[in-house]
Amino acid sequence: MTTSPTVADPVLHPRPTRPHEHVTELLGGIRADEDRIAATVNLAAFENVLSRTATAALHGQLANRYLIGYERERRGLDPLLRSGLLTAAYPGVDRLEREAVRTARALLGAAWVDFRPLSGLHATMSVFALLTAPGALVYSIAPENGGHFATRPLLESMGRRSAYLPWSVEAGTVDMAGFTALWRREPGAMVFLDHGVPLVPLPVRALRAAVGGGALLVYDASHTLGLVAGGAFQDPLGEGCDIVQGNTHKSFPGAHKGLVAFADADTGRDFSDRMGQALISSQQTGPTLANYVTTLEMGVHAAAYARQMLSNREALATALREEGFTLFRPPAAAGESQSHVLLLEAPEGPHRLGGYALAGRLVQAGLALNARPVEGRVMLRLGVQEVTRRGMREAEMAHVAELMARAAHTGPEEGTAGGVAARVAALAGSFCSVAYGFDDTDMRGMTR
Repeated sequence: MTTSPTVADPVLHPRPTRPHEHVTELLGGIRADEDRIAATVNLAAFENVLSRTATAALHGQLANRYLIGYERERRGLDPLLRSGLLTAAYPGVDRLEREAVRTARALLGAAWVDFRPLSGLHATMSVFALLTAPGALVYSIAPENGGHFATRPLLESMGRRSAYLPWSVEAGTVDMAGFTALWRREPGAMVFLDHGVPLVPLPVRALRAAVGGGALLVYDASHTLGLVAGGAFQDPLGEGCDIVQGNTHKSFPGAHKGLVAFADADTGRDFSDRMGQALISSQQTGPTLANYVTTLEMGVHAAAYARQMLSNREALATALREEGFTLFRPPAAAGESQSHVLLLEAPEGPHRLGGYALAGRLVQAGLALNARPVEGRVMLRLGVQEVTRRGMREAEMAHVAELMARAAHTGPEEGTAGGVAARVAALAGSFCSVAYGFDDTDMRGMTR
């Protein structure tokens, strides 16, 4: 006689419950955070603000629906059958995507653009995975020189080899003589330009000449994409890069996602086909639609927006010097910055905050920014992209510098919850709208 095994009854643990009032309290905390943001002047180099028009697309009825593939794969009203999965068709989205792709190609000088990466880091991961082989050598910028902290760990986790580009601290850019000699000894499969403090354009033409045509030259424009689109910093694809990639929410004022643009359409099409097979399914439809709208906004306003960013950067730099701050500049460079980014020296001293402590004081006063190590010391990193899109101009940059000086040189009570914070909130409250967009434009008929 065979005895059936005894199956123990599952142990049921009581599930904790919290009263409705607890959830209300949590949501209230989020609203308090939003209120603080509204009272903040944001100089953080890694953020920006969406227009109301793009925000409507971000949170619209389609935001939680699947959007599979890219427009070329779809067939109007016919549902898309791909890899055995049937999904709904959205012909209006297809028309918007076609126009956004056309506009992005024109802005970046690209032959192919893919908006599907979920972030800048996902774009990087996709480029490494699909365009290099295991064991391949990839050169990038060292974190202490401004490179992204995740690049080397990502390469190593994917079975690629990582090496850092020789760097000229004097010029604030790649040491071309050192790199040329290094490349001759050990050529790689890719040079990945991942600069997070882009004060000067990178020597793309010289890098192209050094590596020849057998390796890929990739420019991560996460910080400078808005300037590139506006023709105001450098033209990576026109200067010899194979790929421009990056996230879409810094100087390019879109949602938190990424894009990849190619100089060669066949390479881009093959990349997109293989990315759809292995590295992405749905692409976060809400942020994707918001980025389509933002791209059309930049198609109209990118040049003016980029010019004003650079003008505001220069005005802020001048005002900060007048307030007694010291701006970092590479010794051999023409000035502190040719982009929208500034680095502020922040040495500690008697009765003087420095580094992260000074950054924290300014953040507490409502002046959002961040600090990071560069060239062996902690510096404050400022970006004028969001204040520019808020409509601030040169006069406001002088006001911002004066508020920074007051917050930095007063006691904690006065510098945060007191007069400075109130004045910062008043300035922020005067610039609640978004410029360089479609918020005041009739959108009908803008896509086809």
